[in-house]
Amino acid sequence: MSNWERVWTLPNWERLLFGDLFNKGEIGGLALTLTLGLLSIVGSTIIGAIIGILRSSNRRLLNVPAMIYVQGFRNVPLLILVFWAYFIPPTFGINISKFSSVLIALTLFTGAYIGEIVAGGIRSVSHAHIESARALGLSPYQIQLWVVLPQAFFNMLPALAGRYVVSIKNTSLAFLIGLADLTEIGKQIGARLMTAPLEVYLTLLLIYFVVNRSISSMVKLLENRERFNRFFLRI
Repeated sequence: MSNWERVWTLPNWERLLFGDLFNKGEIGGLALTLTLGLLSIVGSTIIGAIIGILRSSNRRLLNVPAMIYVQGFRNVPLLILVFWAYFIPPTFGINISKFSSVLIALTLFTGAYIGEIVAGGIRSVSHAHIESARALGLSPYQIQLWVVLPQAFFNMLPALAGRYVVSIKNTSLAFLIGLADLTEIGKQIGARLMTAPLEVYLTLLLIYFVVNRSISSMVKLLENRERFNRFFLRI
């Protein structure tokens, strides 16, 4: 039996995709990676949108705290944040799960980058468009909602797609605190087989590539201006 046949067995694929969900009721593998990645993407997008709006404000009371947040999290390694989120809360009597630790660290870290992307997208909107909206009698709220944000979001799409892909890849750090994500399950399979590390990690590479390529392709569909306008009008 070749190494590929030993790696690509049904039980191994079941563990890579779902962890021990069907044996012990514990989600893991790709399912856990996607759950962690997608939740962090949603959370970091919300945080990033708020930070980006504050960063684009002319008021120092709003701008400075947002800048401190961005500079603070962008200049600290994500791995250190994961360790802090996991080891520090128990010292204050707060029990936190491994999943929550990684989710909090990844969300706060990615939110800082998305905040800068959002701020840049808002600044990229032509001032002439804003003045035209004011001339039409739109309120500041309406200008932000219907003029600034749609254009800013369209300009942000390529950068956002890149950050979302990085977020999925960053979930691979979860195995360092024992979370049974895709990387950890692959490591366990490799340790059990012992003689097929190349095949195991090539399989992981293939899975990550397919997932991240799918995310990039979905976002790229909205990079067409006409398609984006139809989508935005629906929501």
